[in-house]
Amino acid sequence: MKFIKTICATAAIAMAGTFTSCSDYLDVSKELSQNLDKEEVFSTAKYLTQWYGEIYQTCPNYSEMGLDVQNSNGTVNAQAIYSGEIVCAHPNVLKFGQNTFTPSSTTHNRWWNCYKQIRQAMIFLENAPESIGEPGAAAGYISVEEMRRYKADVIYLLAYNYFLLFEFYGPTPIITEIAGPNENVDYARASVDEMVQHIDGLLERVISGDYSDALPETIKTGDGADYEHDNSMYNLREILRPTKAAALALRARLWVYAASPLFNGGYTEALSLTNKDGKRLFPDYDASKWQTAKKHLEALFAFADAHGMGLYYSKDRDPHTSIYELFQYYNDEILWANGNNDFNDGVTLKMEARTIPGDIPGGMGNVGFYQNIIDLFFTENGLDINEDPAYNENGFTDLENPCTTLSNTVKEKHVDKHIFNMYVGREPRFYADVTYEGKSWHIQRSGYPDWGAYFSKGGAAYKDQTMHARAGYLLYKFNNRTLMNEGSNPKDWGRPWIYFRLADFYLYYAEVCNEIDPSDPNIIKYVDLVRERAGIPGYRELADNGVKNIIGDQDQQREAIYRERIIEMLGEGNYYFDMHRWMRAGWSQNEYTGEWIKDNEDKQIIRYGMDISKPAVTTFNNLGNTAVKFSDKIGEGSYYNRIVVDRYPWKKAMLLYPVPYNEMQKSELTVQNPLWD
Repeated sequence: MKFIKTICATAAIAMAGTFTSCSDYLDVSKELSQNLDKEEVFSTAKYLTQWYGEIYQTCPNYSEMGLDVQNSNGTVNAQAIYSGEIVCAHPNVLKFGQNTFTPSSTTHNRWWNCYKQIRQAMIFLENAPESIGEPGAAAGYISVEEMRRYKADVIYLLAYNYFLLFEFYGPTPIITEIAGPNENVDYARASVDEMVQHIDGLLERVISGDYSDALPETIKTGDGADYEHDNSMYNLREILRPTKAAALALRARLWVYAASPLFNGGYTEALSLTNKDGKRLFPDYDASKWQTAKKHLEALFAFADAHGMGLYYSKDRDPHTSIYELFQYYNDEILWANGNNDFNDGVTLKMEARTIPGDIPGGMGNVGFYQNIIDLFFTENGLDINEDPAYNENGFTDLENPCTTLSNTVKEKHVDKHIFNMYVGREPRFYADVTYEGKSWHIQRSGYPDWGAYFSKGGAAYKDQTMHARAGYLLYKFNNRTLMNEGSNPKDWGRPWIYFRLADFYLYYAEVCNEIDPSDPNIIKYVDLVRERAGIPGYRELADNGVKNIIGDQDQQREAIYRERIIEMLGEGNYYFDMHRWMRAGWSQNEYTGEWIKDNEDKQIIRYGMDISKPAVTTFNNLGNTAVKFSDKIGEGSYYNRIVVDRYPWKKAMLLYPVPYNEMQKSELTVQNPLWD
């Protein structure tokens, strides 16, 4: 593949910025303060496109799960830290997992930023002309066709900003008129149903309404599969610009959320939430919303099939290769993506560095997982670790690392020595997603052929208080396996950050079908499509072979779907919102019995991990990166021992993020979310 590292000069081509970390958006207020009035902005091609580009600023950067989640504009993946999906050892980030936010300290609120761009979008739609200039004009030219495309993009982004608010806060005010910067136009909150219908109506305009001809179907420009990964098959200059595929996907997700318990009668305290005029904001349960979600998912699938889209498979269809390449190249599974990705800044910066063990040159090694997540991965037999008789946590095995990068000088996969059996015989997604104790790197350090990631006491992967694997694991899922900060190895790699992909929606579809009719064969079909690509037996195969049969049992199927989503979508920005819409965000294990407390009442959430204060190796080389003599000890006094790493407070109010206090102070009509007052 050719490396793609382009520079965004203006936000008008930011969505155009191919796999970069560009954030060069125009500050429109600065432009207007330079004696530009609205008429001049919307009659000049340069200023109009810059105004348009600003509206993309709220598109999330969910790739950021490390130190930069301190960013307070609500676009980074701090939710992964709040929810325990991800743990970052840096104290400035670790504190966010303690869930100490209140209405007056909403560090990651997106309210103000989304409403800023909603206003920006509304002004654009009201003022943008049919076209600007003539072809070849020195002052710039925007044709009628391109202006319609701009307007369709903005309508989509308007819908998306409202959705970003909805998934985080529940229903929020719908703005119906453009107020001046200093005007205080007050709005009450819409109801859930009103907000869903408003977003749906905006999407309808670009899917089959007055702007249905303005969006391209997809960004694909060629036929067939792009196995050469030379980017000739896709218009990556417009990776972030909305398409019909993105609009259909957002609409489907919207209705899945609307049908889910949090927004559909399941949150008891929300059912009594009213505006000051007595209007209820959250509806009673309505089973028909699952049918609406199903309809929109099927519309998306029909569109995807017609456009040659499907789950990504590598050319050799090897599951290890397929699930790695999925995140390294643009492909036909992607429905919408961003080129702005904090893994794209090279091996010594941001997320690539934060997920590289600390003793590899440039590595900071502090973004990883708790044991709670590790235990969710299936075995290679497609079973829960507690169901598979082949799984055990006794002893050690020499284990081939399937992530080894083969080359002219490396002909075979590296065999890692003395790997704890907990990590042996797990599914391909486990090896693709996780760096665990003793795992080799995809390219071994020069001069250290037996290097391993040693997070335990004495190991060099523990760099300092801010740079270590807090629970004994690092995130590996998105790392590029050609990179190494040594010699002539590549040092950076451009890749997309995926917002919507088909596997995500296949699992939505299984979930929706299960809530409508547990006997629907599509439930198992669509879960099994995801499992097949992941290289593990599907539930149909398990049932046919007499291993495990969940088919037709609504509760068991629901558990299977939820778990598959957590594993398949891990680290992509879905976990927090899924756990909340399912109303499982407050579930936790009893610290002493291990039993699950399956409610959202106030409690402490327990996060487990390996005991990094204890050794797993008795003798290292003088750098601490190669084991000379291993310890066979397991359990108390050993690294290989599940311990409580963190205890975090949970309050039921956290099912919905609080409306920021300063926003409440501005409005006499806006009411706070349940239990925050």
